[in-house]
Amino acid sequence: MPTRSELRDSTHRRVLTAADHLFRQRGFDATTIRDIAEASGVSVGSVMASGDKNALLVQVFDSLIEDGHARPAAETDPADSCAGRILQLVQPFVTLFAERQDLSRTYAAIQVSGRQSSPLFTQLAALLIDEIASTLAQHGCTPPDAIDGTARSVYFAYIGTLFSWSARETIIEAELFDSLHLTFASICTCTEPTS
Repeated sequence: MPTRSELRDSTHRRVLTAADHLFRQRGFDATTIRDIAEASGVSVGSVMASGDKNALLVQVFDSLIEDGHARPAAETDPADSCAGRILQLVQPFVTLFAERQDLSRTYAAIQVSGRQSSPLFTQLAALLIDEIASTLAQHGCTPPDAIDGTARSVYFAYIGTLFSWSARETIIEAELFDSLHLTFASICTCTEPTS
């Protein structure tokens, strides 16, 4: 027999799955808490225990971002530029942002407004900054005492680019990647990797 905690987790997963499906199918604004309750087979109160619509969208995106972060990065060619290697680190997140454009805009607006906090967003930011720092160190193009600051600069340039691109009517993934690559290359000024 499942424990109370297991039942609560199962309900929460059903709510998030239903919310994700409805947000993509109908759009964020057109989806109601009642719709989510009906689709997940639980009461409105059970949905609200998981959060309001903003909280549900943040949880859906956090889960997708976490899944993208958990996937192993593509193998990098040692001859790749530092900017190219960093671009590979953020690729899953950029793809998610481009694939779910309307929801990405709403997610970005919620994050910027401060209406809904995302502990996972903060944790993954720290992990991504560490991965960028590791890439900079491995590449050898940034002085050791500048790695942490450069990694933070790259990360905030990445977030700023994503959030500013979310304001565009249409996000073309290849153009977004080109923009990020140009931004990363201007911060990571070396052109040749060290061997």
